[in-house]
Amino acid sequence: MSALQRVLSVVVAVVVLGSFQESSAQSNRMTDRLGFHVGLLGDPFPTVVGINANYNVLDFLRASAGYGTVTSEGLTASTFGFGVRGMIPDWNFTPVVGLSWATVSVTVSGVAIGDLYGFTVSGSHLYATFGFDWQTGAGFNLGAGYNLSLKPKVGGLPYVNLGYYFAI
Repeated sequence: MSALQRVLSVVVAVVVLGSFQESSAQSNRMTDRLGFHVGLLGDPFPTVVGINANYNVLDFLRASAGYGTVTSEGLTASTFGFGVRGMIPDWNFTPVVGLSWATVSVTVSGVAIGDLYGFTVSGSHLYATFGFDWQTGAGFNLGAGYNLSLKPKVGGLPYVNLGYYFAI
């Protein structure tokens, strides 16, 4: 089984298991559904600092989209990504698994040396997310974990997300 198949299996399992939960005891994600977060070191991946918009579709499923940039040694990568994250229903502090797609636009200024997180030219990739997420009753959000690209030779990075959610 390939890495992509394993990640997809885990995401599907979280979604299926979450659909069997009772709807009477929901997490703070159902009260405060729309949010924004700053992703440090990799959300969307690759980026140093990313700005992201999120929506808690269900108690166990969050959709997100974001934009960020990273610059190193004459190369600049601008990243736009979107994806989904599965969580355990009813838990405010929960493990997270996710799958995202990002397009990376690489530009060169001056003399470029090597690559930037595995990207020497513009392209796109799928990446898996593993970590935790905590959304408080006041709407504050903290997440951390690891993003792992499913594209060969790209690798992964840890991330930290700081955000706020509110009722709509």
